[in-house]
Amino acid sequence: MRSEMAGLIQRHGGVPYPAPVLQEIYLKGSPEVRQLVEDVCDRKLHVMVLLTGVGTRALIEAAAALEREQEFLQSLDAVTVIARSPKPARVLRQHNIHIDLMPPEPYTSEVLLEAIHDMDLQDKNVAVQAYGGPNSLLIKGLQQKGAKVREVTLYTWGLPEDVAPVLEMVDDLAAGNIDAVIFTSQPQVDNLLSIAEEAGKEGALRESLARDSVVVASIGPVCSRKLREKGLKVDVEPEHVHMGNLIIALAEHFEQGRVAVG
Repeated sequence: MRSEMAGLIQRHGGVPYPAPVLQEIYLKGSPEVRQLVEDVCDRKLHVMVLLTGVGTRALIEAAAALEREQEFLQSLDAVTVIARSPKPARVLRQHNIHIDLMPPEPYTSEVLLEAIHDMDLQDKNVAVQAYGGPNSLLIKGLQQKGAKVREVTLYTWGLPEDVAPVLEMVDDLAAGNIDAVIFTSQPQVDNLLSIAEEAGKEGALRESLARDSVVVASIGPVCSRKLREKGLKVDVEPEHVHMGNLIIALAEHFEQGRVAVG
């Protein structure tokens, strides 16, 4: 994904500055993940809600680690599969797993609940892939429909092994050498602030991101909500939640700025 984004930025005249703040850690050996795989294989689960592509891959890899991948994939035929957005849907299609429902943009929990308004979930066993912190809105909405809900954490976003590129980015932001910072997921926000805080540079980071000369771009409303919760601004958010649309929106933002100045 990093190389894909770099290519998009270059095609629109920008210079990529990679500074990864995340590391995927699959939890395929955890008891709750093992239980979820077993329940799918034993036909005890009625509905699966997958929120991210990473989580979907982690679940399939968990089944493979238990030597039950084919059984797991076949058993999903009996499960109602809900993909929150194109990212989990893409992974599902790669494994020929059916998708019963995918809500429309902007792929938020509110939109997902609205999309399943007429779905009968009374006394149904529903598993929701946990994403970041607890999704109380989604869980409560499913429970209000009579579902027996469990939230399962399939992976976590750990800090990168090497934080030097991130700290260098923080210094370059402070020096005025970076024009825009792009956030493509909400965990990036917490991790970036955590890395900066550990190095004693959170204050400098916040000051840099607050400046008018630095554009903060967010992939969509979920990520934007997290940024604002942390007291950070959002200058650019594309109309449609997609990486390509984000880069286009950022390029248009700079173009409009040049026209206004000119």
